[in-house]
Amino acid sequence: MDLKKTLIAASVAATLGLGMSGQAMADNTTSTINGVLSVVGASANEYSATAYNPKTGLTRTVDVGPQGNFRFAKLPFGVYEVTIFKGDTVVAKDSVAVSLGVNANAQFDIQAAQNIEVLSVVGARINPVDLTTADSGLTINKDSIDMMPVARDFTSIALLAPGTVSGDGKFGSGASFGGSSVAENSCYINGLEVTNTSRGLGCSSVPFEFYKEFQVKTGGYSAKFGRTTGGVMNAVTKSGSNDWEFGASAHWRPAALAAEGQYSRGNGGIGTIFRDTRNDEYDLKDYTVSASGPLIQDTLFIYALVNPRDLQDNYTDYSGKAAYSPVNSYVKNSATGSDNLFWGAKLDWNITDNHALSLFAYSDRSDTTSESFEYKPESQQIGKSIGTTTLKRGGEAKSITYNGTITEDLSITAMYGEIKANYTNIPGNLDCPTVADSRTDILESDIISSCGPGGAYGDNVDTNKQTRVDIEYYLGDHLLKAGYDKQKRDTMHTSAPITGHSWTYSTLKDNGAIQGNGGPIYMNNSGAPMDIVQDRIFDGGGAFSSDLTAYYLEDNWQVTDSLMLQLGLRKDKFENAGVTGLVFSSFDTDIAPRLGFTWDVMGDGASKLFGTYGRYYLPVPNNTNYRSASGVSDTTTYYTFTGHDETGAPTGLTPINGGNSTVVNSIPNPTIQEAYQSEEAEPFAKDEYILGYQQQLTESTTASIKGIYREVASALDDYCGDLASQSTCTILNPGKSATWQLDNDGDSIPDAGSRRTYSAAEIGLPKAENTYKAIETQLQYNHDDLHLTFTYTWSKSEGNFEGAVKSDIGQADPGVTQDFDFPALMDGAYGYQANDRRHVFKLFGTYDVTDDLSLGFNSVLSSGRPLSAFGQGYPSNDPHLYGSYGDTFYLYTGQCPDSNGSGDCQQEEKIYDYVSRGTVGRTPWNFRVDLSANYQFTLNAVDMMASVKVYNVLDVQEITSKNEHYEGYRAEGTQNQYYGAAYDWQTPRYVEFSISARF
Repeated sequence: MDLKKTLIAASVAATLGLGMSGQAMADNTTSTINGVLSVVGASANEYSATAYNPKTGLTRTVDVGPQGNFRFAKLPFGVYEVTIFKGDTVVAKDSVAVSLGVNANAQFDIQAAQNIEVLSVVGARINPVDLTTADSGLTINKDSIDMMPVARDFTSIALLAPGTVSGDGKFGSGASFGGSSVAENSCYINGLEVTNTSRGLGCSSVPFEFYKEFQVKTGGYSAKFGRTTGGVMNAVTKSGSNDWEFGASAHWRPAALAAEGQYSRGNGGIGTIFRDTRNDEYDLKDYTVSASGPLIQDTLFIYALVNPRDLQDNYTDYSGKAAYSPVNSYVKNSATGSDNLFWGAKLDWNITDNHALSLFAYSDRSDTTSESFEYKPESQQIGKSIGTTTLKRGGEAKSITYNGTITEDLSITAMYGEIKANYTNIPGNLDCPTVADSRTDILESDIISSCGPGGAYGDNVDTNKQTRVDIEYYLGDHLLKAGYDKQKRDTMHTSAPITGHSWTYSTLKDNGAIQGNGGPIYMNNSGAPMDIVQDRIFDGGGAFSSDLTAYYLEDNWQVTDSLMLQLGLRKDKFENAGVTGLVFSSFDTDIAPRLGFTWDVMGDGASKLFGTYGRYYLPVPNNTNYRSASGVSDTTTYYTFTGHDETGAPTGLTPINGGNSTVVNSIPNPTIQEAYQSEEAEPFAKDEYILGYQQQLTESTTASIKGIYREVASALDDYCGDLASQSTCTILNPGKSATWQLDNDGDSIPDAGSRRTYSAAEIGLPKAENTYKAIETQLQYNHDDLHLTFTYTWSKSEGNFEGAVKSDIGQADPGVTQDFDFPALMDGAYGYQANDRRHVFKLFGTYDVTDDLSLGFNSVLSSGRPLSAFGQGYPSNDPHLYGSYGDTFYLYTGQCPDSNGSGDCQQEEKIYDYVSRGTVGRTPWNFRVDLSANYQFTLNAVDMMASVKVYNVLDVQEITSKNEHYEGYRAEGTQNQYYGAAYDWQTPRYVEFSISARF
């Protein structure tokens, strides 16, 4: 077996067996070698130490301190030769690996007698129990990922860590950390944050061949990391060296080898088809070509990669509201050639051995052609084309980073970066509006549909400019850190419905009411169900921005040989400005503590007790600027109708209640801070407590257990009840008193004399509650050819809201979900949350069959998520309690006894069933096993590896989410025929092939 194969095997062993936590003293892009020299017969300060990287020529020399300690700070990742000198004489040498999130330890014992040193090597080893860290998570390198069946995205790597579960499929691919919603995480590549800044859903990424190492932080992270109440995903890319190397790879996921999907029906499984994945197809051909090497030997290095991609993604789709709309179209997405070409490069310049610059840039722009066709799910027939949309995605990123060691004790990192991301859709069919038909008891042939894909059009582009400076100073037993971090997030987002209208047909049951902002605007007293149509016009937007600034201080204090304390403080400031450029929300947070400790209880280095406490703040996302401060007009008008035209739009329209048929939920005047933000409001924040114990059981096995408690310290959400400013609603901390002014005439000027403090009782909202309790256990085995990691997590996530988004109804509006909009929406809201999966088992690892052949596996068994039944009405029509929209926990039974003898049904006479959150069962348990085989070989002196990965080998396709809307869309009393039908299933079995070459 050659050297490269040996290095790959060693790296897999290191990361799979021992890399399940990050180091408290490592940062995003560099790490440190901490050395200890024990000398018998001489003084330690007579010696010096040198760290040398043979691949880049980087050399650092430091003096050994009187206690035998030495330290190499801010080292680029790689393998270093650490040499101990006495004068010019080499007395000890060993190799040390420096990697992401892991500070290396170099430990030497020397006996000095008659000027002859005898080396006894103790260190340069990886300690199974890391006594220098208290944080939680996982660190793993790309070689390990290549050996295992792990999908090529950030989320799949994050899901290897304990305490993470898959988020709802309606938000795409996302992970929930510690019960938090999928919109509360952050992602970094080479220190540059690449998180979606509008909604927090998803991250920009580079091809997997570009990555070097990954780090997942699930909790207990230091004051350096902020702006997240979930988790942190951190990655670094490859760099060049003194040896020119070239690489090529091909990756293929053929649609023909994927198993067939599932479908669901309404009306308890006997009605019309709701969702259909039987004809879904995903075919990806992905190629990379890379080159790396020295532009100037020992000084200037480059790594560059080009990645053409050929994607065909076909699936069924629907128009209108997800909970009420069956599939009615088939979409073919295609992105090939220059329209889907990634390029990226990293340039590293070692100005001197103590000062370095890195330039990093990439483009992941892609233009996808999305063509929609008519689709009949009963016959699975794909019909004529109804329109084409161009999906513009991705953008450009660039950063420059300086790493400097000013003295042996003082080092500094400074970075400036920019990332631009596009989310714009350009529809080709502007003649056909969005049409959804959620009426009950109709045949597939009678469903009204649009002549096109519908939707909206407008610009949607984010730009994030980032600056940060981090300083470290080593003072005796203290490693002192300080930092400054600033981001300017700009967004251009405009939207208008195609044709100016968006139609939804529905059925209003006898005595069912349509709610307005001041109470019901109409009640069906006809004695029979009636078909109605509503037209929601959501139009507006513009350019707006957010300014985020943070400062932090931290002391990593080695109190004794067995006790380390991490003492950190962080302060954030968040400002959001609307289209006028005026700030409409501003928060200066309290100082957030980040505290931790590790204690070697037995003093033998084979066990540790550790704990952390931290407060984490989440900024107001740019989506809130768009929804509340960009001049969006949001109106819904209700009509009766007599028919529909060839576009699907209704004909014979009559307003359902004359001039009182329109509900206004937003006006096109930008908001002002005095009316939008209550004066006492604090930003969204969570507190986290972790206490754990880790023990080395044998040379090959370590085990750990930890308890985790997370709770919301302050929730920030918009209140839209009758006391709020009616032009835009008012953000506040639910359950607390609050002061604000009004702008009820919508002129962007506070109404005279309107400033008032409202008590919590007056507002009527309950205190926001969200808690996560968990016990995590972990067992790691790392011996010879077998490397295993097993985790079991018991957890309970409960409260009256999920967080930034709402998985149970699929609402992706961070900061302005329907939670807390009206008191009625929170009546019954307390219960188990959408990401509550009580039991999760994970087992992954590799087995080396021979020197050339290895097998990988990854399996997950998780319990189901809780289910609810949402209604569209409320027992009281008091406008102080209930507004014009929102899902409640009350279901109208259709019974309205005339108890007052008026002869008509009055609101207070209606009978409702009360069904609180999460009390309607759970989805089934999910089980998945993935397998891979990897074969390394040499062809014409070129090192190659071929792999095949099979995901969901057993083709288990259990349901992962169901429709939880019991009543029709804004149609009180009408049962939604698709209630209980499956939205999503586990991904069917599919296969990936890959081959790579290095030379």
